Amino acid sequence: MEVFKTQQEGFAVIRKQTLTRFVPAMLFGLIVVLVVNYGDGSDVRTALFVLPVMLAAVGISIYRGLRNRKRLYDSFTIEIDEDTVVRKQDDTPDLSLNRLEISAISKDATGVITIRGMSAEDIIQIPAGMERMAELEAKLLQFLPFSEESERSLLERFRWVTGVAAIVLMAVIRFVENKIAVVASGVLLISLLVWGVLKTYRNKNLPEQYKRTIWIMPLLIAAVIVAILAKLGVFNFRWSREIDF
Repeated sequence: MEVFKTQQEGFAVIRKQTLTRFVPAMLFGLIVVLVVNYGDGSDVRTALFVLPVMLAAVGISIYRGLRNRKRLYDSFTIEIDEDTVVRKQDDTPDLSLNRLEISAISKDATGVITIRGMSAEDIIQIPAGMERMAELEAKLLQFLPFSEESERSLLERFRWVTGVAAIVLMAVIRFVENKIAVVASGVLLISLLVWGVLKTYRNKNLPEQYKRTIWIMPLLIAAVIVAILAKLGVFNFRWSREIDF
C-alpha cells in the first residue's frame, strides 16, 4: 500500500483561498447585522461599541479556523492499494472507495483532485499540495482516466448562493410588512436551514468537531419561527386575549 501525505508548504495556498473566500463573506454578514440593528442611526453609541467587539470576534474566528484547518491539513493522508483508495484525517471518519465504487476522477485548474463514488456523499478531495503528486496521479490513473472538471454539480459550483439567499430571506422577514411574503420567506429559510443540517450530518469529509457545532441551527430555526409569528401578530393576539380575560 502506498501512503501519500501533504507538503508543509502546500497549506499557504489553502490559507490564501480561505481568506479570499471567507473574510469578505464574514465582513458582509457583519455589515448586514449592523445595518439591520443600527441602520436608522438611533443608537450610534451602542453601534460604536458593538463594532470593535464584532470585528475582534471575526478576527478570532478566522485565526482559530485557520489553525484548526492546518491541523487537519497536516493529518491528511491518502492510502492506495490495488483496489482501494482511502482518505484519512484527524477527527474525521476514514473514507474508503473501492475500484468498483469510483464513478469519476477529475482535476481542477488549481490542482485539486476529486474522486467521486456512487453516492453523492462519497467524495474524496485531494489538495494540490501533496508529496509525490505525479506518482499519486499515476496510481489513480490505474483506476480511471481523469474526466473533465465539469463533473461538479451546480450546487458545488455555486454553494455561496445559499448563503446569499439566507441573508436575503432574513432581510425580508425583518423589514417587509406583507404577511404572505414573510410567511413564504420563512418557509424557504427554514427549509434551507433544515437542508443545511442534513447535508452537514451526511458530509463524510466534515470533521466531527464541525458537526458538533450544528446544535445552533435548531436555535436559529426557532428564532425564525418566533420572528414570523411576531410579524403575523400572533403574540399580540394572545397577549390581548389574556388581558381581556
